[in-house]
Amino acid sequence: MRYALLMIALFAFPAVAEEREIFYGTWGTPKQCAREPIKAGGTVLAEPFEISSDWLKQGQLWCRLNWFPIEVRKDGLFSGAQAQCGEDSVRDYLLGMRLSNDKLTLRWGFPLSNGPLKRCPAS
Repeated sequence: MRYALLMIALFAFPAVAEEREIFYGTWGTPKQCAREPIKAGGTVLAEPFEISSDWLKQGQLWCRLNWFPIEVRKDGLFSGAQAQCGEDSVRDYLLGMRLSNDKLTLRWGFPLSNGPLKRCPAS
């Protein structure tokens, strides 16, 4: 019985991981996707969010992602992750991701959110 459960778990996991790929990629506003200066004449650039199977990156910020299951909702897809961000001083976030009409919204907790973001064109 344990062997059967182990086999089900091993074969079920890749399918879940593949479904998550819809959230992967580079997402941002037009300014972020173009990596334009945040302020006119400034040197700090707006950076898009880069999401992969294990990481979310925005500029110098890196977050390790531990994904939750995907939910199909009437307005699109929802997933979330436990995000551990930082290097020397790690902070934990419960990150919600909603994908609706090809637009992604990241919710880091009330009231902080980013979006709607569009997929950046490949460069």
